[in-house]
Amino acid sequence: MIRSIIIEDEPLLQESLKQKLSETFPGEMEIAAVCGNAENALFEIMHRRPDLIFLDIQMPGNDGLWLADRLLSLKDNDFSPPEIIFTTAFSYSEYLLKAFDLAAVSYLIKPIRVEELVKAVNRYQERVQTRISGMQNLIDAIKEEKLLKFKSLKGVLFLQPDNIAYIKADHNYVVLKLADGKEEDVFESISDLEAKLPADIFLRTGKSYIINRKYVRQLDTRSSALQLHTTGGTYKIEVSRAALKLLKETL
Repeated sequence: MIRSIIIEDEPLLQESLKQKLSETFPGEMEIAAVCGNAENALFEIMHRRPDLIFLDIQMPGNDGLWLADRLLSLKDNDFSPPEIIFTTAFSYSEYLLKAFDLAAVSYLIKPIRVEELVKAVNRYQERVQTRISGMQNLIDAIKEEKLLKFKSLKGVLFLQPDNIAYIKADHNYVVLKLADGKEEDVFESISDLEAKLPADIFLRTGKSYIINRKYVRQLDTRSSALQLHTTGGTYKIEVSRAALKLLKETL
């Protein structure tokens, strides 16, 4: 079932599109709301979370392009903007260019013909199927390559164990020091990471550090420190005596 919202300021055109959708996609299209302006539409979209919106470009007040821009700006881990099929009575090239800059599924000229409406909805369904297939491919790759998942500022970060040289606690988050020398902030506690990381690869060496055993190159028993070496650099890390003893026995 496709959950949709119609955004159109002309009542007759609202009803016309609503009827065409109901008759053309019986049992497939749920019309969750019909809105007459961009401001009300923004509220309904955030409240009802539709899959698809039919968005008129020219409306009183803020137009459809403003709404599309606004939805994209609100995108984050908790909100994914719906797909957009623009509708308009005009075929100005600047509208077309802007619509597709905003990743529109399609652009329909009023009066909307049923055959064009079917093509647009089919294009939406193809896009969704492609996204689902891509997500499944990612899931398969994660399972096959044993990728580790972390909550980062940018979303979800997937890394192979060898990508990580060490992990350092920093107040309420941790820093991943990658093997290539780059860093990533992760919003998980070091204790939570210790519990989910493979123990045969990673070792917690004290209150603030987890290291990748693979990159240990030197142990200094006098200063209770170890040296890690990766393609990105060489790092000296202080460790507890218990961790140092364990490393001596296992490396």
